[in-house]
Amino acid sequence: MNEPAKAAPRPGAQSIERAMGLVNLVACHHDQGISLQALVQASGLDRTTAWRMLGSLQHAGLVEREEGSGLYRMGVQATAWGAASLGQAALVRQCQPTMKTLARLSGDNVFLVLRLGDYSHCLHLEQGAYAVPAFRQTVGETRLLGLGVASIAMLAVLDDADVQAHHARHAAQYALEGVTLAQLLRWVLATRQRGHAYRSTAGIAAVGLHWQLGQAAIAALSIGASRARLPLGRAAELAALMRSQWPDLGA
Repeated sequence: MNEPAKAAPRPGAQSIERAMGLVNLVACHHDQGISLQALVQASGLDRTTAWRMLGSLQHAGLVEREEGSGLYRMGVQATAWGAASLGQAALVRQCQPTMKTLARLSGDNVFLVLRLGDYSHCLHLEQGAYAVPAFRQTVGETRLLGLGVASIAMLAVLDDADVQAHHARHAAQYALEGVTLAQLLRWVLATRQRGHAYRSTAGIAAVGLHWQLGQAAIAALSIGASRARLPLGRAAELAALMRSQWPDLGA
């Protein structure tokens, strides 16, 4: 029996795929920026094609090229699209059933957090039987990476040099929070060693795990409770529970 003939590629489809491949590469290197040469090497495109596509993407506002360094980062239009999706994010709809299960099984408060560049944004909260009313105020909050357990989990994915560069970019803000580079590196190292992030401060404790969203984004789930309910010894138990419900966590 003859196999059905494969459909011919739609006109323009290959160009769109190549252009979106460049957007993904720029997004993956948004914080530090990426050069044209690096984009050419990573994409496999020739220099002229990459340059032409990047010019079109710049015109559309999806990427921008920094004067002086020539490095590419995500553009204003891409940021606007991302912000527009946060209100009723597909990610919330995807994660909500698992979050409800975790809140029911743990009795505690489950947060969904998304990384936005050097910051973390709390998208959603599901509260368990031991709800902490003050936690509702964190939904919609944007904080510097490293100033919350979920964001520590996401920060620990970076290598030490990138963590140091991140701290240097925001040294003044970290100083206001009383967080030194040495502290940040200790939290990151402890997260890598344990396989999950854990922080306990001001009577509140939390455990967090990250996962990768496609090629360019990263998110985290965390469980928070009173310090009495979530000592360090229980953190590993909750991390295992989280992985059992969402196997991609910590991968």
